[in-house]
Amino acid sequence: MNQKISIPLFILAIGYLLATWLLPKYEYILIDADIFPLLLGGLLALFSIILFFSKDEEGAKIYIAKDDLKIIVPVVLLMLLYILLLEPIGFVITTVCFIFICSLLLGYKNHLTNGIVAVLFPVFFYFLFTRYLMIALPSGILPI
Repeated sequence: MNQKISIPLFILAIGYLLATWLLPKYEYILIDADIFPLLLGGLLALFSIILFFSKDEEGAKIYIAKDDLKIIVPVVLLMLLYILLLEPIGFVITTVCFIFICSLLLGYKNHLTNGIVAVLFPVFFYFLFTRYLMIALPSGILPI
């Protein structure tokens, strides 16, 4: 089972690394935009190799409860929607909506705190990345 899972993961890691090398390179920037994706792709490749050579447990089966699927599937769909809308709508609006809706899906009931965190977190990180770290994030429809 480990070998069956590790081979597609390794192929995904190689594809991810190849796509990372296609990212544009910027002059005069100490840490370029491809550093973090290269790290993630390298770790995925390394862990898939480790998984390939690790021992299978006899008779091990993957079991996911139906109640867990009722949470996992919407969260995965929400992540896909986040990825699709990040560029056209922008980091701030998309992340605010993602954090707020994902918190609701995961059962967090304090809407005021949820709203405050959902707004402050992306705004803080947007300005941190764009103003101080000089890393461009999609502004989307907001004029910031």
